[in-house]
Amino acid sequence: MIMKTYGLALAMSIAALAVNSAAHAWDVTTSGPNFTGTAEVEPAGSMYVEPWLYYYLQPGQRSGTLAMPQRFALGIGYMSELDVYPNFLLNSTSAPAAAPADPPGKPAIQSDPGKSATHFGVGNFHLEFKHQFVVDHDTRRLLALPAISLKSILYVPTGNYRNLSPSALGADQFGNGTWNEGLGLLIRKRFKPFELYFEFDDIVENPTRVGGGYTFNNGIMQTPFGHSQRMVDGNLLYYAGAFEHVLNDYWGLGYTAEFVGQSQSGRNLFFGRANAPAWSYLWAVPGFEFTWPTNVTWGAGVGLPVYSWQYPTTITPLFTVTFYFGRPRGE
Repeated sequence: MIMKTYGLALAMSIAALAVNSAAHAWDVTTSGPNFTGTAEVEPAGSMYVEPWLYYYLQPGQRSGTLAMPQRFALGIGYMSELDVYPNFLLNSTSAPAAAPADPPGKPAIQSDPGKSATHFGVGNFHLEFKHQFVVDHDTRRLLALPAISLKSILYVPTGNYRNLSPSALGADQFGNGTWNEGLGLLIRKRFKPFELYFEFDDIVENPTRVGGGYTFNNGIMQTPFGHSQRMVDGNLLYYAGAFEHVLNDYWGLGYTAEFVGQSQSGRNLFFGRANAPAWSYLWAVPGFEFTWPTNVTWGAGVGLPVYSWQYPTTITPLFTVTFYFGRPRGE
């Protein structure tokens, strides 16, 4: 009788723990932030495809870029995920009324203000391997362990950056010509109905040789035509964070408030002093999201300039859709 009573009490305790654990589980499928990655990984054999549209518009300038990156994310098991990012670009630009005088004292080169150029091409391709070390078990409390992941990053210089034509006005450049390697830290905390995301990446850009017409990463300075140089970029720091409020779980309806920035220093971690210009910027990115139908999410927003140094003021309308395959709704 004593054994039966003990066994019944133990069973009731286990059941109570299971109910309590279930009460703290909250999973919902949403589009999420646009520039901040998630620390969670896809289950083994599950995947999603996520195309974006970004339009980088510089007010007062005569140029714009429509970026069309795609992400293919595949869960490979052992709390790991492989992400593949092909990237396509449509550059359009018009000639200014007059080019700056170079060198000082030399008359500015007059150009046709009506002249324009548009080019479509492949941008830089990159891969990411993500491994999750900590799982967010309590998704209803803020003061509980978040999900934490580390990722390794590799950029391949598939975008054109050589043999640029003066008549293209810079629209035929689609990459920076460097192999890049980096490490990133990702954090995500859910506390129903809110979520917090953070990402910090440090990227080393390898030296390369660039020719005339090459525009540096800051989007302002350019190598004069007829010249070439061995270019060394400084270390690149990428940082982003987001707050998400899910208004309706079933429809994945909600909004995001996000920030994103990059800063390129004047020194390279492995290759010494940089001769490419240093620069930095910070954007605020409000966004809207919903899910329809099951396991297809939609998002839209706009990147608004908060701060920029040696980087053009940029406004970035954006749109994204994500298609999930091989996993239940909400995971």
